[in-house]
Amino acid sequence: MSVALAAEELPEKVAAAVFVAAFMPDCASPRPSVIDKLPWLDWMDSVRDEEHAPPSVKLGTELMRRKFYQLSPEEDFTLAQSLVRVGSSYVDDMRRRPPFSEARYGAARKVYVVCGQDQAIVEAYQRRMIADCPVAEVREIAGADHMAMFSAPAALAGHLADVANTYA
Repeated sequence: MSVALAAEELPEKVAAAVFVAAFMPDCASPRPSVIDKLPWLDWMDSVRDEEHAPPSVKLGTELMRRKFYQLSPEEDFTLAQSLVRVGSSYVDDMRRRPPFSEARYGAARKVYVVCGQDQAIVEAYQRRMIADCPVAEVREIAGADHMAMFSAPAALAGHLADVANTYA
């Protein structure tokens, strides 16, 4: 969602918005709809607090290992565990804002990098978002989990460099 927000707020600064196994909203639906439509995710050992404002979550170790970092090196998973904090999904904030605009976010070139082994935002859902929001290009990393920067760093770096060279 951060990439979409950047393209909405500063479209002149975005040569191409690159979504790597990420939520990619369209311009027709409310901003958090791609989060709301995510196929059911078993939050496992995460701690969720939906009774207080804003709703928050602290990702659990088992969830992170099985859904986010299952192919990532152990040292990256260990570091990630040490950095986990309670955070807001900021969905309530997004509900108060209008959909992303066609003139700003909609006009930005979008590149989506599908991570084939992502267990958090599964490949089928990644492809559904691509179908709902036209992109300039789709790239794939078949052997990457949700954290492609750890599970397939060379492949991701190659794609990002190529996108930069193509669209900059």
